[in-house]
Order: sequence, then structure tokens, then C-alpha cells
Amino acid sequence: MSNTHRERRQFLKLATTGLAAAPLAGLGMATAASAQEQLPHLDEESEEARALNYRHDATQVDHPEYQEGQNCGNCLLYTDPSAKEWGPCAVFPGKLVAEGGWCTAYVPRG
Repeated sequence: MSNTHRERRQFLKLATTGLAAAPLAGLGMATAASAQEQLPHLDEESEEARALNYRHDATQVDHPEYQEGQNCGNCLLYTDPSAKEWGPCAVFPGKLVAEGGWCTAYVPRG
């Protein structure tokens, strides 16, 4: 068998494997998204939320550290910037925070 035939055969094997794996690649993302949707929303009255003055609506925050325009959606700790309405936060693992929320752990996304 010529070198060209071997290369073509190897290419076809890799291409076929890649095509078979492509649908599975999206499955991991879908699984992560659905797991995220199952997380509970952070309760504003919980001890952890109160410790950091967390509020679901940043426009209602009355805190000296708060600056207009700051919210969870533009915070570095909001770990999925593509998440709309509710998303994960590094400060509150296992809970979702409101995209429009705010807490004293706010770090501007650069």
C-alpha cells in the first residue's frame, strides 16, 4: 500500500472518530447547564448572604461600598458571565445569585 493510501486511510479513521464524538462534546456543556439550573437560588436572608450584604437587586442596595452600575453580572466572581438572570458565584458555591444582584465581595470584571 502506498504512503498516500495509508495517510488517506488514517485521515478517514480520525475524521470518522471525530464525527462520532462531536455530538458528545455538546453533551458535557448541556449537562453542566442543566446541573446549574438545578441549584437553589441564594436566600437573601441566609447567614452567608447577610454576612456579605447580598441583595438580589443591586439598585436597592444601601451600602457605602456599592457604586452605581455594579452587579453580579459584571463581577469577576460570577463564574458564568453568559448566565442570564441567575448564575453561579465563587463566593456562594452550590447556590445561584441574581445577575442583577450585588454583595460586598464585588470585584469588577476587567
